[in-house]
Amino acid sequence: MKFIVNNFTCDVEIFNKDNDDFVVRFYDKAKEQNEEEIINLVIVDPGYGYISLKIKGEGALLSGFLDEDIFITEEMVDAAINYIEDLIPHAKNRYMPYHVVRFKKASYVEYNGEY
Repeated sequence: MKFIVNNFTCDVEIFNKDNDDFVVRFYDKAKEQNEEEIINLVIVDPGYGYISLKIKGEGALLSGFLDEDIFITEEMVDAAINYIEDLIPHAKNRYMPYHVVRFKKASYVEYNGEY
């Protein structure tokens, strides 16, 4: 699946548990290794962020974090939320408070097979 807003496009992956809990991952599929590429030195790309959606009775809760270097405007974050509502039809027209953090990468912890 693809998320498209303005001149930006990225891949989307949905993880679902019990049809009421969802995690949506925004990433670049071209940066993800195939099985045969997982040898010696592997740089694992964390993607552009994740949004969690939990259906709670008649309502829903949405939270997550998105890379501020990619999701540079509130309009892009709103577009991501609307995209998720369109992907998950039973999330539409529910009372859905949300909190999405736009973050800047500062550092990382990694094991890449070389050390």
